[in-house]
Amino acid sequence: MKFKLSEFTIKNFRSISNIKLTINDGNLITICGSNNVGKTNFLRALNLFFNPNIENFNAEDDIPYHIVEGSRGQGYAISLKAKIIETGSNIIYSITQSFTEKQGIKEIIIKGKKGDIELTEKETRDFLSKNFKFFFVEASNVNIPKLVSEIVNDEILPLGLDKRRGKNQKESLAKLDEFIELSKQSVGKIENELTKIFQSLLKEVDSIDSNDWKLQIRFPEYLFLRDAISKIIEFTLFDTNERKLETKGSGIQRTILLSLIQYVNSRTKRDIIWAIDEPEAFLQAGLQKSLYSKLISESNSSQIIITTHSHFFIDVNELNNTFLFEGTKELKEYSRKKGLLFYKLNTVIFKGSNFEQAQKIKENFGIGRNDSWEVMPFNLLVEGQEDKDLFIVLMKKFNLPIPNILVGGGVDKYPGFLQFLNDFCSELEYKPKIVAIFDRDPAGRSKFNSLNNKTYASLELNCSYINRFDDEKFNDLELEDFIYPDLFFDSVNKFLRKKKYSQIKKADRKKRTLPAYNRKAILDFTTEMCRQNNEDKHEIDFNTLGMKLFLSKTICDTISKKDISTYDKEHPKVKQYLKEIINTCG
Repeated sequence: MKFKLSEFTIKNFRSISNIKLTINDGNLITICGSNNVGKTNFLRALNLFFNPNIENFNAEDDIPYHIVEGSRGQGYAISLKAKIIETGSNIIYSITQSFTEKQGIKEIIIKGKKGDIELTEKETRDFLSKNFKFFFVEASNVNIPKLVSEIVNDEILPLGLDKRRGKNQKESLAKLDEFIELSKQSVGKIENELTKIFQSLLKEVDSIDSNDWKLQIRFPEYLFLRDAISKIIEFTLFDTNERKLETKGSGIQRTILLSLIQYVNSRTKRDIIWAIDEPEAFLQAGLQKSLYSKLISESNSSQIIITTHSHFFIDVNELNNTFLFEGTKELKEYSRKKGLLFYKLNTVIFKGSNFEQAQKIKENFGIGRNDSWEVMPFNLLVEGQEDKDLFIVLMKKFNLPIPNILVGGGVDKYPGFLQFLNDFCSELEYKPKIVAIFDRDPAGRSKFNSLNNKTYASLELNCSYINRFDDEKFNDLELEDFIYPDLFFDSVNKFLRKKKYSQIKKADRKKRTLPAYNRKAILDFTTEMCRQNNEDKHEIDFNTLGMKLFLSKTICDTISKKDISTYDKEHPKVKQYLKEIINTCG
């Protein structure tokens, strides 16, 4: 590739008010998000940019409704901007296009720069037309005929049989018959090459017997004088019948589409940009996986931009060129129609860390256990749900990225759970990173020692002990020791008040750091203080599962509703520990 699209900005196009997408290294760009959020509109804007013709611009549809019906002021225009890099020299071409309509007359203004050098509109148009070919394939219409037309124009018209092409001259039917016969011979090789590519894509699908299938370019009987070569041929798949492609299954049409992508990429001298809306449409899971793999391969020779609702087209291990589109609504009043309100729709790109983006995409797709999504590239393994809840609420409070948090069901179950994850991830193309958190009690230390140096074929395991709130690392410490002590004791007292027990006093809290108690786990310390203050009542053991669950829920509810900056200033090691765990995750 000589040129690459590196940045694209859209203003006032359909549902998109203002959006900028910056493309990182790599040529496969994936856009995901819910329905009606602007994914397809992004591709339509790209199509308009690379084909800036009057007939491709429809002000009524393309300019946002609230502008058409409302202001119609200076903002009554579509603005499309692109940065294109020349790969050899890194020279940047900056191109701006403006589309508007005044009194029924459409107007397109195109400006360009090569580095710091201004280009004329003609030079800018020539740069786009001579160096790029843009294909837009909508989800509801594979549009094979259009792609075939492009191949025909490139592969058949240069045969030179029509020396006076373009002069509206009629030719005899005899000459036309001669041309058709010669053209049939020339496309034979094309048919063979496309058939080989097509069959290679289907050979691993057991449910389809495609051994006798072949792609054909048909030349029907032609009784009219020629007006365009591309109109006299049909493209069909011979699968025991020769009906038109429109009658074939959509999944098969999509597979043929990939055959054409490979073929066009291998023949053209221009840089191809493919914009494919929902390539997974109508494809079974196996074909979706195969298609995604092939698109990655084809992106070595062309830029490919896809929109998708399928997790098979998302690589959770590499999200640099994956963009999650979200929609916002803003209630506004028409500037020229006072009192009339409308919702201004806008498309935005989700911003966040890889952790947050992966989780957000997972939520957006409604994905639970399927394929590689139960395990993400970066994972935290904790014993129980209460541990997970505490980490999440603290990370949210500190505005820290939240990794995928897995619940092992107890430290004794860690070995079996990790082996399950190892088997589960055996077919992934990357090794997920797992940071396992251990208490410092006897059970935690035992399992830490047995797993700390263990290696897995499909996982990268990192074992980490929990620290106390002040970063002390005594034996027998548990997750409860990591919590801010005052917050912990406040939750304990909430329970004791309900039970009409004497509470943990301030003097008791101060004993926590005395030599006699400093190394004691906080649950043991609390049990002892409660016993001393309530000698006439039944002893409460705060180490029981029920008590741990109650305290965890109370603490999490308090953190989510309360300003914890005072606790953080007094005990900054809590936030620091969380940051270290997140960094270890990756």
